[in-house]
Amino acid sequence: MPVESLIIIFLALALGSLVKGIAGLGLPLVAIPVMSTFMAVDHAVAVMVIPGIMINTWLLWTYRKHAVKIADLPAMIGVGILTVALGAWILSEVPDTYLITFMVFWVGGYLISLLFKERLKSGLTFGRHGPLVVVGLAGVIQGSIGTSGPVFAPYVHSLKLTQPQYVYVVSVIFQIFAITQLVSFGWLGMIDMERGYHSLLACIPIAIFLPLAVWLARFFSDRAFNIIIVVVLIAIEIRLIWRLAI
Repeated sequence: MPVESLIIIFLALALGSLVKGIAGLGLPLVAIPVMSTFMAVDHAVAVMVIPGIMINTWLLWTYRKHAVKIADLPAMIGVGILTVALGAWILSEVPDTYLITFMVFWVGGYLISLLFKERLKSGLTFGRHGPLVVVGLAGVIQGSIGTSGPVFAPYVHSLKLTQPQYVYVVSVIFQIFAITQLVSFGWLGMIDMERGYHSLLACIPIAIFLPLAVWLARFFSDRAFNIIIVVVLIAIEIRLIWRLAI
């Protein structure tokens, strides 16, 4: 792999780690679209698999004292495994152009949702089977483009958990997603020795910048957090549209 691509991966992961630690935005939501503007989407998603497992393991251990019972967890696990595997198959079969187009709408939709964040939170309700539907949709998106936080996070928010409990519940589901991704990608041939090596290298900037971002977060206001999120995502959206246009 060219040195330039490795530098891009490092910078994207560093930026994603900083935004994650400062603003609470998901690392893949920033890192994968950035990397996808310079390399194949399946390569970018594959690079994030091992770092995702590493981060979720660390969070589960850190917040283990705040573990809560998750309703319908066995069913959620089953649905998550099946839908992430389906998403991985979609990623292996669908041309990059379609995936990037979907990512443009996905990031753009998330930006629009930020404008109506409070309205969505106040009116969000889930029926009896709602959680399984949410996990299923999140699983397909996680398997196909590697970033399902904007789908799953509103459901967890509706449970009215404390911040540590929130992190624990999200990490449980995302760890299931990540492990299924690793197995599915390996089975479909989307993770070889080279991509596995790149994925391991990706853990380095995360280990460096995530703790730094947590420390820097003490010096940023809520308004600054929102500005960082919007500016970064707008830049990503412009770059993705530019890649489609050329």
